[in-house]
Amino acid sequence: MPNVSGVRSSSNANANNQLRDVESILQVLKPYQTPFLQLLWFGGRPAKPVVNATGKFEWFEDTLFPHQTTVKLAVTASGSPATLSLTSTNCTDITVFGVGDVVLIEETDQMAVVTSNNGTTVVLTHIDGTTGLTSLAVVGSVFKVIGSQNNEYNGVRTGKSTTEVEKYNYLTILTESVGTTGRNQAGAAYTNGLTHPEMVAKKIEEMKLTMERNMLFSNSKGYKTVDGYRHTWGDGFLGRVSSNVNGYSTLDEATWDAHLQEVFGKGSNRRIHMCGSNQLVAINKIVKDLYQVVPNPSVSAYGVNVTEYITPFGTVAIVFNPIMDGKFKDWGFTIDPELVTLRHMADDAKGSRKFRIEEEVQTPGTDGKQDKLLMDVG
Repeated sequence: MPNVSGVRSSSNANANNQLRDVESILQVLKPYQTPFLQLLWFGGRPAKPVVNATGKFEWFEDTLFPHQTTVKLAVTASGSPATLSLTSTNCTDITVFGVGDVVLIEETDQMAVVTSNNGTTVVLTHIDGTTGLTSLAVVGSVFKVIGSQNNEYNGVRTGKSTTEVEKYNYLTILTESVGTTGRNQAGAAYTNGLTHPEMVAKKIEEMKLTMERNMLFSNSKGYKTVDGYRHTWGDGFLGRVSSNVNGYSTLDEATWDAHLQEVFGKGSNRRIHMCGSNQLVAINKIVKDLYQVVPNPSVSAYGVNVTEYITPFGTVAIVFNPIMDGKFKDWGFTIDPELVTLRHMADDAKGSRKFRIEEEVQTPGTDGKQDKLLMDVG
């Protein structure tokens, strides 16, 4: 046994016999928000079960009959009085026109009437029947249907309608497990957070984050056979949205407002804009630059906290999403909450497939415990 001569201190005491000062609370670093998941789970639109055994769910989308189209190639007027002949070569979509439609030609501000439409060629004649129409040169200029020409004893016009479009997606099965041996369960630790139930609670948080990433960033949908069983995956917001996609090098007020002007063209007058940290800073700077801050020695706080951005078109709730990291720090998703619904597989013999924890799934006789967590959602 070693001896100590002189003053006893921490340097000559037995280190193995010194009481360790360990904080009893396990500190866990994690993103503190999953806003898209919160919107889907608690956004006010009830989740809908899927009953197709393959996890495929479908819906149909329709729109009001279009009222305008654009010039695709210069259109030369011909004849006397001059008329315009529109085809699929010089016009984006000739199917919007019906015989008798009154059309405003935005490039020239002339009003015309569709006098014939044989399916391949649409003929526009000036509304008064005597004035000639002017040739068109501006690609992208608009033909706008603003009415129909009917005499006082007019018959029934040929009906025009849209055809609904079938859409579909697949559910994605997410599973994780937590397993601990009997000896691990019996052992003690300095901190909390390491018991089997606490590890299950942590795994639930991790699954929420995985679902958030899947619902935002999955950009494809489909299925394949793995070991004789079908594996399905569904697309998320990134894979679903193809319109109103706008890029920028520097996000300024004009670029931001132009994006919102497009987004509010259809749907409700409220949006939720989820964005990464870099884009949130840029949006915050837009607002900060518009306010004059007068220096005052008594000021103890500075800055602005933008939670809603009000435009003439509608109101946008701005939400920071910490899941949007990497390149997505500079991205934002503008979502109409009235058009987003959580889908989940209907209940099976074990219960809910929206989310559940299956306890004691280990092989009988195993010295330990294993729980399985499952979500089958889209």
